[in-house]
Amino acid sequence: MRHFPRLVSKKLSTLFSTRKLLAAKTPLFLPFYHTVGNTPFPHILNYPVIDEKQFKQELDFYLKYFKPVSLEELTKPTKPNSFHLSFDDGLKECAEIIAPILLQKGIPATFFVNSGFVDNKDLFHRYKASLIANKMHMHPDAEAENYLHENGVPLNALLQTPYSKREILDHAAELLEIDFQTFLETQQPYLTTAQIKKLYNHGFSIGGHSHKHPEFWKISQKKQLKQIKKSMNWVVENVNPKVKAFAFPYTDDGVSGKMIKKIHNNRWCDISFGTAGVKYDEIPNHFQRYPAEQTGNFEANIKAEFVYFKLRKTIGKATVKH
Repeated sequence: MRHFPRLVSKKLSTLFSTRKLLAAKTPLFLPFYHTVGNTPFPHILNYPVIDEKQFKQELDFYLKYFKPVSLEELTKPTKPNSFHLSFDDGLKECAEIIAPILLQKGIPATFFVNSGFVDNKDLFHRYKASLIANKMHMHPDAEAENYLHENGVPLNALLQTPYSKREILDHAAELLEIDFQTFLETQQPYLTTAQIKKLYNHGFSIGGHSHKHPEFWKISQKKQLKQIKKSMNWVVENVNPKVKAFAFPYTDDGVSGKMIKKIHNNRWCDISFGTAGVKYDEIPNHFQRYPAEQTGNFEANIKAEFVYFKLRKTIGKATVKH
C-alpha cells in the first residue's frame, strides 16, 4: 500500500458522509479478519486483534451500509453494495466466538483454513515469532538475541520472519525454553476437523488458505501450486463444499495471472481471493479482499479505502492486473 496516496485518501474522506461515500457503485466489499478475542493472544502480535464488543459494532456497521451475500452468490452477478465476510488461518475463536455471533446476526461467512495447522498439527511461523517476541520482551536473553541476529532475524524484524527461516525460530525457541508442541497441545489455537465440519453444517463456507502459510512471493511457482493443491485437497476430502474457494496467504502479489487461471481452469478452486483492498480484478472469479484488522478508527479506515478506490478509478487503475 503506497503511503502518500492513502494519507491523502484519509484526509479527503472526512469531506464525505459515510452513507454517500459507500452508496456509490464499487466492487464487492470483502472485509476479512483472523480472530476475535477479549484477552491478548501471546502468539498473535503481527496484526491487531479486536474484542467481541468491537466486532459486533463492526458487523452492525456492515449491515447498515451493505447487504450480506454468501460465497456462492459471489460467483453470480450480485447487487451493488454487497459484502461477504471471511476469516483466515482457521483459529479456534472462529468456532467459539465468531460463528455464534454471525449466526445470531444472520451473516454468511467463509473460513479459510491451513491444512497443515488443522487439529493443531503445527504452528504458523509468524505465531512462533510472536511467542518468541513475547518471551524476549519479558525475559531478555542475549544468547537468543545474538543467535537470531547472526541468522538474519534481528529483533526489530522478528515478527516479519519468513517461512524459509522457520528452523531458526525453532532453535531460538529451544534457547528460550519455549515448547511449541506443548503450546499446541495446551492452548489448541486452531480449529479441529470436527469443528470445521460443524461450521460447514451450520451454513458457513470453508476454503483453503495454503498448507502452511508461506510467503508466496518468496517461493517458486511449483511450490505455490503444491501449497494450493494440498490445501484444496484437504478441503474437498473433509468438507466437499459446493463452491471451492482459495484465499492466497498474505497477498496474491508474486502470483502470476497464469497461475491463478490455471487453478481455476483445472477446477482446484472455483473462486479465489487476494488482499489488495477495494478494487476490481481482471481475472473472473478472482476477488480482492479488504484487511479489516487495522490500527486507527474503523469507520475512518473504510471511508479512506473507498476514497482511495475512487481516486484510482479516475486514473484508470481501479483494476488489479496480474
